[in-house]
Formats: sequence, C-alpha cells, structure tokens
Amino acid sequence: MERLGPVFLGGLALMQRAAIGLLALILPLSALARPAPAATTVPDPCTGRSGLLAEIDRPTIADSPCSVRPGRQIIEFGYAHVRTGDGTSENGPQLELRFGLPDGNELVLLPPNITHGTNSGTVYGGTTVGFKHEWGYSRHWIGASEALVTTPRAKGPPGTPDGGWGEAVNGIVGYSVSRHFGLGFMLGVSSLTGANNRRYESLNPDLTATWLLDPRCQLYAELYGQSQTGYGLGAGFDADGGIQYLLTRHFEVDAELGQQVSGLLGQHRDYWGVGGGWEF
Repeated sequence: MERLGPVFLGGLALMQRAAIGLLALILPLSALARPAPAATTVPDPCTGRSGLLAEIDRPTIADSPCSVRPGRQIIEFGYAHVRTGDGTSENGPQLELRFGLPDGNELVLLPPNITHGTNSGTVYGGTTVGFKHEWGYSRHWIGASEALVTTPRAKGPPGTPDGGWGEAVNGIVGYSVSRHFGLGFMLGVSSLTGANNRRYESLNPDLTATWLLDPRCQLYAELYGQSQTGYGLGAGFDADGGIQYLLTRHFEVDAELGQQVSGLLGQHRDYWGVGGGWEF
C-alpha cells in the first residue's frame, strides 16, 4: 500500500464504473469462496510456512487479499530512494500497523510518511485509517475489499495542512495458478487533492505476479496504473519488482526496484527501496 494511494467514489459516473468493477471482482468470490470450514481439505492460503509472504502488504502497491488473523498484528516498515525530474528524494519510514479482527476483518493504521527532496523540501504525509474484509477463499481464489480515509498532508512543520482529505475503496483478488505461481488483481477508485487543492478522481488497476522459489523466498513483478495522476494530467503507469525473504516464519525483509512506464504517476522516474514486516 503506498503509502498511499487513498481511493474515493467521486462523481456519479465514476461511482457506477467503480461499482461494476468491484462487483465483478468480489461477487463471484462471495459465492465461491466462503471461509473454509474446519473439516475441509482446502488449506488456508494466508497461513503455513509461507503465510507471511501472502499476508504482508509491502512492498507492492497492491494490498494483500489476506486479512491478518484474529488476535495477530503485523508491523510493516520501509525506505525508498526516489529519482525525480529535478533531483532525488528520500521516503520513509513507510509504517503500516495492521490488527486482525474476528470474521475476516482487519483494522489498519498508517502514520504519516516523511519525504525529503533535494529541491522540494520536506513533506509530511497524512495519516490513514482503513478497514478490510476478507470474503473468503477456495482452492485457487481469495478475495477481499477495503476502505481507507487519509487526512491532509503537511508541508514544512508537522501539523501545517497542505491539501485535502482522501478516501479509498479497493477490491482485491488473488488467484493461485500453481503451488509456486500466483496472480493478484486490485481495482480501486480514488479522489485525491492535487496542486492548488484541486480534487481529481481516478480509476486504479493493479496486476501482480508472484513466484515462490521456496517456502522462505518469493519474487514478484507488478504493473500499477491510474487513469488520472493529477488534476488535468491524464493517465500513468509504473512497473516494479523485487524479492521477499523470511528470516523467520514471522519476520520478512524485502528489496524492490520501480520504474516509470508512462505519464507522471508518483512524480518520479525510478526508485529503489528496502523494508520488512513483523507478525506477532
């Protein structure tokens, strides 16, 4: 979750498109992939030796369809070095706090992220609060939906508002092609505040492929896009990929590379990042 890409239903036409897309993703799973009963032979795709690799949100832009299991928590963190059109910027600590609730639910909190650019100064991101519901899983499919709200960011001293609120709705689907290869799909809608506090809406697709090399190591590749990258700026796409490794069953580390494909998504050319996650 980048930390952030907040998503909002902005405008009747966009709401209609979003509803169609989200229903297309979620409704088949709600019928086919209810939580598996104890007696079933279908394993839970979010647990086991590689469970944290499935549960963790980072380092992809897309979130995991897995909710944190009840009574468990996950802390995620990271750092990114970004090359922009007029210099570089540093981004961190990319904190994400996730709390498992009963019945496939999850509460998520993302404290402000800090970005310092060589020519743009320091920007403090907003605080995000979200709620996810995992609809269930079958032998090959798992699906979830989530909603998030983000406070205005601040430029300069913390607490100095700069921009407006953001809200989010995402539909997330995972498909297990084989024991080692999987695909992830996320579709979101967003309303963000850009320059001069001008609000713009966007439809945001995401496709992720994962390859589990062994129970502790996984490679991934991702393509993410927005129909609007800013007020009047049009569409943009980014590609990223990397590696995730389990130091222990409950502690993950990762490294990633990202590249601008088209448009001005993220206002960067390319980036690299490292991070990790701890489940307890």
